[in-house]
Amino acid sequence: MAQPNGWLQLAPPVLTLGLLIGVAAVFGNPTPTRSQAKRTVRLAYFPNLTHAPAVVGVARGLFQRALPAGVGVDPKVFNAGPEEMEALLAGEVDLGYVGPSPAINTYVKSGGKGVRILAGACSGGAALVARPTSGVSRIEDLAGKRVAIPQLGGTQDVSLRHFLARAGLRSLDKGGNVEILPIKNPDILALLRRGELDAAWVPEPWAARLIAETGARLVLDERDLWPQRRFTTTVLVARTAFLEREPELVRAILRAHLDGVNWLVRHPAEGRGVVNAELKRLTGKALPDEVLADAWKRLDFTADPNRPSVEAFVRAAAAAGYLPSTTPNIAAMFAAPPMDDVRAMRGTP
Repeated sequence: MAQPNGWLQLAPPVLTLGLLIGVAAVFGNPTPTRSQAKRTVRLAYFPNLTHAPAVVGVARGLFQRALPAGVGVDPKVFNAGPEEMEALLAGEVDLGYVGPSPAINTYVKSGGKGVRILAGACSGGAALVARPTSGVSRIEDLAGKRVAIPQLGGTQDVSLRHFLARAGLRSLDKGGNVEILPIKNPDILALLRRGELDAAWVPEPWAARLIAETGARLVLDERDLWPQRRFTTTVLVARTAFLEREPELVRAILRAHLDGVNWLVRHPAEGRGVVNAELKRLTGKALPDEVLADAWKRLDFTADPNRPSVEAFVRAAAAAGYLPSTTPNIAAMFAAPPMDDVRAMRGTP
C-alpha cells in the first residue's frame, strides 16, 4: 500500500520497555487505606462509540467492581475534549477518556504537570462527510466551504487543519477560505440536514448518523490518511495530582479499562448492543442497527496508546497554532503501568 499523504512516516504502534519503567513505582500496593473510605473517583467520557471502553465499563459495572470497598465511581459525560480537560485542570475530574489533542494541550498548558496518559482506548473512528450537493468529494474541495468540528482544539479540529494544510488550504482565521465551525455533534446533524453546513469532520457514531439521517456522503475514513491505517482517537488519562495521591485507585480503574477493551474485542456483537443501550440512556436515542454496524467497522479498540501517533498530533497541533511554535517534548506525558497491565495491553489488537 502506498504511503498515505499527510502525516510523517510513523513506526507501528508498540509498547517498549522504556515506556514501562518510567513511573511504574507510582502504582503501589492496591490495598485501600482509611483515607479512601467513601471516596469517589470522577471518571469522564463522551457518549461516542470511540469511547466504548468507558461506556461498557460503566454499563457493566467494571469500574465499580474494580475499586476497593467504600470507593465509588462518578461517571461524568462531556461533549468534547477541551471542556473535559478544563474540568480536569479545575480538579473536577480525576480520570477521563479524551482525544490526544486536548490531552496534549492540557499537558503543555499545565507546564507538563496536569495530566498523564495511562493507556489507549480506540484507534480510528473519525471521518469527513459532506452534504451531497456541496460538491465536496475530497479535501481539496473544502475551499470556500463551511465545515463543522465538535470543538476548537479537539482532535478532529487538529486533524482537519493539518490535512487542509497538506492540501494547500487554510481556515478563515488563518487567512484562508475554509470556514471551520465548532458545533456540538447533535447540532451538526440538524444544521447539515437544513443545508447550513457543507461538511463535517466528526467521530463515530456521528459520521454514520450524518450519512444515514441527512444523506451525507462519506468523503474519507481518516484511517486512510495514516500509516497502517492506525491513529489514536481516544486515550485514558489521569490528573497527575490524583495519580500521585491515589495510585491504587488509578490502578484499579486501569485494570477495569483493560477488561473493557478486551471484552469489546472478543465480543463485538454483544459490545455493540451494550454500547447502544447506553447511548439511548445518555442521549435519549439508540442507533439503528445499520447505523451502528456502519460506524463500528471504522473502529479498532486497543489499549496501546500508539505513542508515535500522539507525537504526530503534537506536531499538527503546533502547526495549527494550538501549541508553542517550538514543538514540546511529551515524553513524560506517558505514565508507565505495571508489567502485568502492560502484558494485558499487548494482548489487545
